[in-house]
Amino acid sequence: MTARYPQLYFWLRLSSLLMSVLVLVLPSITQNLSLFLALLLIVGLGIPHGATDHRIFHVLLQQRGGKPAMLGFYGGYLGLMLIYGLLWWLSPVFSLLIFLGTSMYHFGQSNWNYVSLNSGFRVLLYLVYGTFVLFVPILAHFETAQPIVESILQRPLPIVSTQLLNGGIGLITIINLGAIIALWMRGKLTNQEVWAEILNASILFVLFVSTPLLLGFALYFSGWHALSSIQDQIAFFKSQKPGYRLRDYVVEALPYSGLAIVGLIVMIAYSSSIQLEAAWGILFIFLSLVTLPHLILIEMLYRIGPPVTVKLGSKVLD
Repeated sequence: MTARYPQLYFWLRLSSLLMSVLVLVLPSITQNLSLFLALLLIVGLGIPHGATDHRIFHVLLQQRGGKPAMLGFYGGYLGLMLIYGLLWWLSPVFSLLIFLGTSMYHFGQSNWNYVSLNSGFRVLLYLVYGTFVLFVPILAHFETAQPIVESILQRPLPIVSTQLLNGGIGLITIINLGAIIALWMRGKLTNQEVWAEILNASILFVLFVSTPLLLGFALYFSGWHALSSIQDQIAFFKSQKPGYRLRDYVVEALPYSGLAIVGLIVMIAYSSSIQLEAAWGILFIFLSLVTLPHLILIEMLYRIGPPVTVKLGSKVLD
C-alpha cells in the first residue's frame, strides 16, 4: 500500500506527527476540539469511503458476465445490515465481538492487500494488524473507551490494572512488528516496503498513545484507512473507465454518504439516552452495520486482484 501511494502516506505521516506534537504543546485546546475533529473526520471521510459500494458491485457483476442486478444488491446489502442490527438488539456482547473481528480483518485487509499469501496466513496477518490499530488506542485510553463500551453493552466492564493495559499494548505492538519482519524474511516485502511499514507502525503508535482516543482513531480511520481505500477504489474504477478521477468518485459517493449521515442522525435522535458516551456508542454501532457488507464487497474486489497496475509514485487523487 505504502509503495503505491507514497505521496498520500507522506502527508498521513506528517499530519499524524503534527497532531501528536500539537496535543503536547496545546493540550487544552486540542482536548476541547478533539471530539469535533473526530466527528468531522469520520463523517467527512470515514463514512463516504464506503458510499460507492453499489458501483463496485456493478463493475464486478459486469466482469463476471452477469446482468446488472442492483435490486438484489440493495436487498442483500440492506438485509445484512438489518439482520446485524437485530442481532445488536438481541445480543450486544456477541454483536460487539463480531464488530471487533470484522473491523480488525477489514483494517488489515486495506493495509496488506498488496502482499500475496495463502488464505490462512493472510487472515492471520490481517487480524494481527487490525488488533494493533484497534486495541492499542483502546488500551492506551481505557478510561475514555470504558464508558463508551459500557453504553453499548449496557453493563459495566471489569477493572483493569495499568500494568495489564501497558503489557497488552507492548505485546500487541511487538507481535505486529514481528509480523512485518517475518514477511520481509519470507521475501514478501522489499527492503523499502519493510522500512515503510515499520515507520508507519511507529508513527501510528505515537499517534494512538499521545492523542485523545477518539481523535487518534478518527485520524487513522479517516486518513490511513479511508483515504487509502478510496485511492484503491479510484484505481479500480480507472482501470475499467479511463479518465475516472476524484471528482467522479465524489459525485457518486455524495448521495449515499448523505443517506448514511441522515440515518445516523435518526438513530441518535431516537436513542433513549442523550449522554455523549451513548451517542458515540451509537456511532460505532452504525459503523458496524455498514462495515460488514462493505468488507465482503471489498474482499471481492481484492480477490480479483488489487490495483497493482498503479505505478510507483503515481497520483490517483487528482
